[in-house]
Amino acid sequence: MKRTFCEYFNIFSNLFRGFFFRSRVNECGRLLRVGKKIKLMKKNCSISLGDKVFLHDGVKLSAWGTDQKAAIKIGSETYIGDRTEIHAGKSVTIGNNCDISWDCCIMDRDYHKFCSETENYAEVVIEDNVWIGCNVLVMKGVRIGEGAVIAAGSVVTKDVPPHTMAGGNPARIIKEDVYWKP
Repeated sequence: MKRTFCEYFNIFSNLFRGFFFRSRVNECGRLLRVGKKIKLMKKNCSISLGDKVFLHDGVKLSAWGTDQKAAIKIGSETYIGDRTEIHAGKSVTIGNNCDISWDCCIMDRDYHKFCSETENYAEVVIEDNVWIGCNVLVMKGVRIGEGAVIAAGSVVTKDVPPHTMAGGNPARIIKEDVYWKP
């Protein structure tokens, strides 16, 4: 299939923006593709990206370490969709070959000190080969197992085992033994 000039131009401009975005993160693999208007908020943190990561338009990475050092780690060949936000006060880790759709929010904190003197943080881990649908909220302290699929519009408040499909508010297991190829 032959590509048009506009398609080549878009690919080149995403790679070009990725070249300049590299200087703003701590570690970065090769061939980073970055869409327009990427927001990067950093304080007392480290952000590392693997090889062939694609951050679509309007993605927000917020690693804001107030009480401790914060970290965002995104594995190789991972795609993060338009307007998706990742907020880390402690640690958010996303594995290799993950597909995260648009308008998702992944956070390891609540952004308040409800009935406490300190803010509560809990690490978020998304393992390899995970597929997350649009408008999903992944809350603090969640581990999503390898090969899991999260349905669109879900609110993930508890761990999701490997190779399962979860959905709903709050998310629950819909189907087991799910295998998909990224």
